[in-house]
Amino acid sequence: MTTDTLAGQLTALDGRTTIGHVVVCRAAGEVAVTHVSVTGESTGEWTAPVGEPLLEHCAGRALLAWDAAEALAVVREWELASGRAVDPVVVTLPEVLAEVAEARAAYAEVVAEQQAAHLESGDLRWPVILPDPLPATLEELRRRARFVPPTDVSEALAQARLVSGLGEWVVRRWQENAVALERRDYLRARFGEPSALAPRWEARVADAAE
Repeated sequence: MTTDTLAGQLTALDGRTTIGHVVVCRAAGEVAVTHVSVTGESTGEWTAPVGEPLLEHCAGRALLAWDAAEALAVVREWELASGRAVDPVVVTLPEVLAEVAEARAAYAEVVAEQQAAHLESGDLRWPVILPDPLPATLEELRRRARFVPPTDVSEALAQARLVSGLGEWVVRRWQENAVALERRDYLRARFGEPSALAPRWEARVADAAE
């Protein structure tokens, strides 16, 4: 599967361009690259033998990972081999999931204030409740998201699809936050207009596109 490298491009609330995420995994003599758009869709995937750079698929996108050390090592090797740099901006699943959870907790506090002042009668209800504590490992998040890894592809591509799929899952949880903001004027007055991604997350994706 391949795709237009600018599929899913959006403008952030601060006016900057956001393109999306790239996932890079290496296993069993192969590397795999997948794309996840700002809105949480898988928009492309590529594989190649280890040693064959796929750097062109990384430019302008935030590097998405659970722990980015291995992915960064692969990208650095590609940069050295190709003689060009993409200066990857890293976004990790734990940090963006934590930002989504922090936002939900902050919304709940404001809703409680409104209820105490008899200005709000309804509770915040989430289609998918985030666990407390949040998943501490990739496997814990996979189980929580009920993601079934593919078994009919290479190990590297299966790993990349797993990270991409979990990234999509976290995007969906933020989109539920955005709906809560859209439905309550007082939440928007406190936290601003809803964005495609959580604010710090969106800023890093925009940083990658610059």
